[in-house]
Amino acid sequence: MLSTSGDFRGKRTFILFLLTDLRIKKLIVFTLFAVYIFCAVYMLFFMRESLLGFYTYEEYFSKNTNFVPFRTVIEFAGYLRTDDQIYGDISFENIFGNILAFLPTGVFFPAIWKKQRCFPCFVLTASAVIICVEIIQFTAMCGACDIDDYILNITGAVIGFALAKLNIVRRLMFIDTAFKKGE
Repeated sequence: MLSTSGDFRGKRTFILFLLTDLRIKKLIVFTLFAVYIFCAVYMLFFMRESLLGFYTYEEYFSKNTNFVPFRTVIEFAGYLRTDDQIYGDISFENIFGNILAFLPTGVFFPAIWKKQRCFPCFVLTASAVIICVEIIQFTAMCGACDIDDYILNITGAVIGFALAKLNIVRRLMFIDTAFKKGE
């Protein structure tokens, strides 16, 4: 059954109320942020099997670290270009998954914390979070400690930060006022 225009206006008014009522907006944004954190922690730490007990830290370090920028990205991009049947999907997931994993931080951090609207402060905070994730992954032996992961993660966070500057995102996500000149 088709809704009448009166029903549509009522629903639209209710949705606008939800998006403009500060308490409800805060609840929605913090709930979405909590869901994001839960999913990110699961993907970053629990989705992979830990190799603790299988390797010493010295062995793990030699096999699962990369401090040469873009080494892994170039290797994975090569697999994507050649339509490699074995590593092609893994390469795509690694490159774009690392970008997408931290993209929401670029939206949530400035939306929730006013100080994160300053680009240098945001980059510093996002960098600290990403480095902590890499250290925890290394000590738990549940992922590689890779400079390329940092580069892709911070790229995703910066893309999210740029998206947070869009008026539509600010109106939907920011739990206080929108960006002001000089912030």
